Amino acid sequence: MTNSSALTLEQAIAVALKQNPDIAASRYNTEALSAVSDIARARRLPSVNLRGSYEYTSEDQRLFPATYNGEPLFDNDLFSVEVVLSLPIYTGGKINSTVKAADLLRQAADGELTRTRETIVFNVTSLFYNLLAQREVIRSFESAVEATQEHRRSIEEQVKAQKAARVDLLRAEVRMAELKEKLTRERNALTIQQWALAALLGTEPGSTAPDITGDLHLVALPECPESSLCLRKALEQRSDYYAVLNLAKAQHEAIQGARAGHMPTLSLQASYGERWMDSFNDTQDIWRIGLVVEFPLFEGGVVRSQVREQTARYNMRQEQVRKLELQIRTEVEIALAEIASARERTEATEKSVEQARESFRIIREKYDLGKGAMVDVLDAQAALVLAETTYARALADLAVSDARRKWATGELNR
Repeated sequence: MTNSSALTLEQAIAVALKQNPDIAASRYNTEALSAVSDIARARRLPSVNLRGSYEYTSEDQRLFPATYNGEPLFDNDLFSVEVVLSLPIYTGGKINSTVKAADLLRQAADGELTRTRETIVFNVTSLFYNLLAQREVIRSFESAVEATQEHRRSIEEQVKAQKAARVDLLRAEVRMAELKEKLTRERNALTIQQWALAALLGTEPGSTAPDITGDLHLVALPECPESSLCLRKALEQRSDYYAVLNLAKAQHEAIQGARAGHMPTLSLQASYGERWMDSFNDTQDIWRIGLVVEFPLFEGGVVRSQVREQTARYNMRQEQVRKLELQIRTEVEIALAEIASARERTEATEKSVEQARESFRIIREKYDLGKGAMVDVLDAQAALVLAETTYARALADLAVSDARRKWATGELNR
């Protein structure tokens, strides 16, 4: 019976997309860079602050400029509270470059999130089909164990009737031990793969390993396209490629922002508040408004060094783009080669399974009739197990290689 809580491939992918920690971390990174983009835009807006101050001076000072001769408002304790407004008018393009760079970084994070999701989908798909194949391998060994047990009972009866040699019974027992040992290893491999799937699904500690449901079947694949077409499609569709391009563009904007350090800045500043002294009960409203221009005259080479730093980082990003292009080409070529190989293996092993089953049946019947050797029976059974396990793994490899092609070209889970 099928476990009602077992997951189909679609359900496993849905769980992974919801719970996988890599996807969650990438999503939080996207949110953080979205906030950075908002911060960069906010720098274009005016800032308003409440400022309070206290000053003690060695000599008495006026509370405010005199409005008539002899005005006696002097003290060395000065208090003030004011609201200060500042608005950048011209920054040499620094704010614009910062905004553009922040937007490009956010777009790059979106691309990285999409690619992370695609990679998780591929990993879950690959592991799912390998689990299906592993179950078929276990079934094949279990069938071989049952067949060997049945054959062993038949040999015991023939030995008692003096129609078979006792050495045949010993050979059957040795074969039984070998099959059980291999079956144990394959079951352990299944458990390891289940826990690997649990990690991809983001299953919480303390939970049981997930079970799956599904059947291996021959995947109907389209004819393998030319690698050049697949490569062009990958460069058009791969979100991680666009992410790296956006990182390079953002770094170019960072160069422009660094160069803006050589430019003057212009800002509007205004304030309104009150001032008073300890020795006077009167307060005075004070307000001002004006423009502030700053010209960088000497900064010790800081701006020049910043430009050099950002230029080097831009060149680094360009090399990362080139590296990814080479990597994409390699991934496409590998995916297409794996499809061709898996297709040939599947076609070859599909026929061998039926032939191995028929061969085992015939040789076993000949032995039961006293016309065959026990060695031939064991060899035929080993050939049948090999054919069944090879075919199951070839089917899984074919499905995985098709998923790898879609992953390499950016088509997976679209």
